[in-house]
Amino acid sequence: MKIGYTLDEKILDVLPAAELLAKTREMGISSIEVSPDESIMAKNVYLDIARLSNELGIEINYHVPYFADNFLYEIMNFKEYPNEVKSKYEALISIISDIQNITCRPSILTLHGASISEKETKDKALYNTLSFHDWLLNFLDKKNIDLKLALETLNKNEDVVGGCREDIMYIINEFKNSKLGICWDICHDAVNYYPGKMSMHDEFFENIIYCHIHGFSIEKNKSHISLRNSDIKFDKQLKLLSDKGYKGIINLELLVKYCGDNYLENLYGDIDFIKIPLSIIIIICTKIFSYHV
Repeated sequence: MKIGYTLDEKILDVLPAAELLAKTREMGISSIEVSPDESIMAKNVYLDIARLSNELGIEINYHVPYFADNFLYEIMNFKEYPNEVKSKYEALISIISDIQNITCRPSILTLHGASISEKETKDKALYNTLSFHDWLLNFLDKKNIDLKLALETLNKNEDVVGGCREDIMYIINEFKNSKLGICWDICHDAVNYYPGKMSMHDEFFENIIYCHIHGFSIEKNKSHISLRNSDIKFDKQLKLLSDKGYKGIINLELLVKYCGDNYLENLYGDIDFIKIPLSIIIIICTKIFSYHV
């Protein structure tokens, strides 16, 4: 398993990208996650970040930037406003493709399922989610873009497709496409089962291609905070991933919106913090393998 983190654009107002990337790479980071949209930063800024990352050997993965346009990125609107939604996503994919031309690496784009409003049914949200993914998978194939889609597990208290594993597996099984997998948000999923025990269903874990991890405050019902401040611990989930042979990214999804002025301190601290359980897991697995040999 490799450690990554969400590159929150807000932090670049106080710390140059070159300094942040160099420091986190030195700390052991393998990947960053960006949410590119030209209303947030100019395309050239994203391309500069790509060049810096490439020089440092840092992979780049992506998250749909819902915060940039929560209407056109919202796939519940796909059937009613297909041309507008397609145009927005084509612009996103264009930036990703330009970045890939620099990094020369495949990557993963994390998406959410359709939101469910008071006027819409869950069935319609599932239908729109299926229709959108059908279009996007075909679009990527026609453009020959080496990008996998990762449908994210979300909080069950949100009215959205993905608030339970059953939603995710329904979409995955409808396509059975090697370009579509699961982004396991370890925190959201743990909160969904809390205080009960997490399901260990093999089919779900076999489809995980990417992971998010962040802290959660039960009292404040607040996520995307430091792991060190989390009321829920995730050692069991990390060990399970190791046992399942997962070798992908564990992305620290801390956000300035929730961490405030402590974002950098939280990020640096969590990079060191998560390396400890990962190191222990590796040692245990190595010893077990050596024993069996």
